[in-house]
Amino acid sequence: MIYTKGKAGYHMEKSDILTASLPDANDETTDHSTIFYDVFRTIAQKIPQLLIPLINEVFHTSYSEEEHFEQLRNEHYEKFGTVVTDSIIRIGSHIYHLECQSTRDETMVIRMFEYDISIALEHASFAEHAVWEIEFPQSCVLYIRNHRSLPDFHEAIVKFTDGQKIRYRVPIIQAKKYTVDRMFEKRLLILLPYHILRYEHFLKHNGTDLKKVQHLLDDFREINRKLEETSEKEQKSHLYMDIIVLIEEIADYIIPEDNEIRKGLGEIMGGKILKLRSEELLEQGEARGRLTGLREGRLTGLHEAKIDAIQNMIDLGLTREQILRKYSPEEYEEAINSMSVKA
Repeated sequence: MIYTKGKAGYHMEKSDILTASLPDANDETTDHSTIFYDVFRTIAQKIPQLLIPLINEVFHTSYSEEEHFEQLRNEHYEKFGTVVTDSIIRIGSHIYHLECQSTRDETMVIRMFEYDISIALEHASFAEHAVWEIEFPQSCVLYIRNHRSLPDFHEAIVKFTDGQKIRYRVPIIQAKKYTVDRMFEKRLLILLPYHILRYEHFLKHNGTDLKKVQHLLDDFREINRKLEETSEKEQKSHLYMDIIVLIEEIADYIIPEDNEIRKGLGEIMGGKILKLRSEELLEQGEARGRLTGLREGRLTGLHEAKIDAIQNMIDLGLTREQILRKYSPEEYEEAINSMSVKA
């Protein structure tokens, strides 16, 4: 969440349930990067269909992932500044407000009330008998790190001058409670980039416990396998490539540079990006070649597709070593030189 005073604003650039003895994120003294929120907002803006299963899980709805929805403005202007929420979408007549939270904050319920009343006022309607109807959105907070003893709801009592007391409640969902199997079963793919945070304490203390290391790598092999399986079944290579890029974004932030796990995880997930993107681009090259009907044309098309694939991998941040596991040094150099010429 971002609450900015004055004229400042936010700009984006770019199990079964399991709770067993995970260390508390509040024990960490390291700086909390906005990368966690950037990833959530990237999903909300670019692959918002992943929000639908989260809404189903929290509010016990049964929307299809193909359900028509409308993304609403997440910036609300008030007298003392701008309130920017993480995601607001409308499905039918219902408005859903989703917030991603990294740290534990005792004032979270106050902030949510502030966000929700801004949303409610913006969508207020003039009802029958000349009375305004102000309906709050259905809201929730997703906690992505490991926190002990979080309640099921954030709650506050709202007192009105006529003596009415209303209990304001916001449900909480914790990413740590979902295993890899459970995330795929419930289609909670939005949680996959945050799965590495289950191991955050262990990683930041440069853990060398071989059993934990193996468990971590096994988790991500399973994520890799299930993503590949789902990608082939649903023919959504773009979507699953994007998810893996976001997984790697957070993993690169969380895993210390001198930790060998970076290499192992990179080989597991990086290879998946190579496969998805290169297959897609090679298919495009083959299609271009078939159009020419000439052998020379087909070979040229395939070669261009390889160069395009390498350039896209570079843009995604893959290393030279990762790319050379799929392509030749000559093709890599040609792609680099071609990028320099275009620049």
